[in-house]
This record gives sequence, structure tokens and C-alpha cells, in this order.
Amino acid sequence: MTNARDDSKEKFVDTIFGLRNIIFSQIDLVSDCLKLIIMEKKGLLNLSGAAPEVIKVVVPMIDLVSMSGNSLLKLTEEISLNVRDAFPIVRSLVEGVVNICYIMSLGPEVAAKAERHAEVKAYRDLKRQWNVAGMKVDIEYLGNLSKEDIDRLEAMLPEFTTKGGREKDWTDHNLRQRLDIISRNFSSKSMIMLTGSVFNIYSHASEMTHSTYFSACYFWGLTLPGRPKLSSSKAIELNLLNHQFSLFISTSFAYMGLLECLAQYINRAEFS
Repeated sequence: MTNARDDSKEKFVDTIFGLRNIIFSQIDLVSDCLKLIIMEKKGLLNLSGAAPEVIKVVVPMIDLVSMSGNSLLKLTEEISLNVRDAFPIVRSLVEGVVNICYIMSLGPEVAAKAERHAEVKAYRDLKRQWNVAGMKVDIEYLGNLSKEDIDRLEAMLPEFTTKGGREKDWTDHNLRQRLDIISRNFSSKSMIMLTGSVFNIYSHASEMTHSTYFSACYFWGLTLPGRPKLSSSKAIELNLLNHQFSLFISTSFAYMGLLECLAQYINRAEFS
């Protein structure tokens, strides 16, 4: 006979297994949608309302969030400590989805800015310097760029440089502002999914990404007041399952929000 705790764990495992299957299906849907978009890029299909400048930028970004979903599923094939390293992956996936929907919301102008930022970032990568604690590190690419390319890229630098000489990001909007912009252009259903996904995981995943002391406490279930330390293998296992559940919920919600926005943007209701 199983006790109530064992029965609870079994139901939890069944729920998580169901979520894994949903995410597998969502990744397949995202891939199908990506194929349609690529066909449109090649002139084999006409997707109503999809700006070519936007499609060019979001296609590789959609591919990345699909890869992240597969990485999450690989890391969580078993109940293990590997789930800790899934937090930064899901944070990247969730913000990637927000960025894609944000670019689709604002259209070609923001897509072009993202493209310019990528060029400037790559140009800056050709000569990097790092000064810290009295040490200096220099890395420089020794290949040659044409004068025309150098002049063009140098002229682009001010857009992504602060008055103090620091690098600027590709957008001036923070995550909440990006979500607010998405809400003005896409359905309330997509916003429920995206907001829920971000709210559920983003803060804790950021702590995990930066390896703070809080993240260590959170991972071992010690951030709730009065909660005892995990003192048995079953308690540790349930804690790891709880992390998996949270990661899967955010991932599934993010994919639902992405598919809903994509369906609206390319006018293909079957993906929503």
C-alpha cells in the first residue's frame, strides 16, 4: 500500500510528464510555423501582413527559442539536480519569446534597429578590451575589413553608445514596457500567456543565472519562512519536481503566447 505522500508524488510526476508532452507538441508547432515563414521568405508562400524586414530578424530568434525548449527537455529527462541549470535556459527562452513578439508588434523600424545593433555588436567584438584589478586583456581580430565597411560601421556606433561611452542595448524598453507594447498589438489571450510566463519564472531564473546566495536558498526550498530543511531523499525529490513543474509551466505559457502572436501576425489561425 502507498501512503498519501507517495500517491501525491505519483500524481505530480504524471502532471509533469503531461506537460513535457505538451512542450514537445508546441516545439513541433513552432517548427511548422517556422517552415511556413521560411517558405514565405523564399517567395513560395504569401503570408498576409508579414513584413519581410521583420521576418528576416525573427526567424533566427524563433529558431533559438525552439532549441532552448529541446535543451530544457533534455536536462529534465530525469528527476535530478540538472534542473538547476534549466533556469537560465528558460529565462532566455521566455525573454526571447517576448523579444520576438515585441519586434512583430513594432514592425520594420524596430527590426532594422535590432539588425543594426547586431552589426555594431559584431564590429565591437573585433577589438575587445578588459581592464580589472590592474590587469588588462586585449583581443583583436587580425582580418581586414574594407574602408567602406569600417566607415559605415563607425557611423553606426553613436546610436548604441551612451554619452559616457558605454554600450547601449538594442532597445530602450525594459521587459515590462515590451510586454505593454505587445498588449497593444496582440490578443489578450497571448498576453495572459506571456505575462504569466514572465511573472512565474523571470525573477528567480535571473537569480539562478547570477548565482546569488538567494538562488542557492531558493533551489533547496529554504526561502519560505519557517520551512524546515529538506531532510529526506523524498523531500529533495519533491522539491526538484516542483522546480521542473515551474519551469515547464513558464515554457509552455511562453510557447502558447508565441504561437498566438505568430498566428495573428502571419494570419494563420491554425497555430493559435
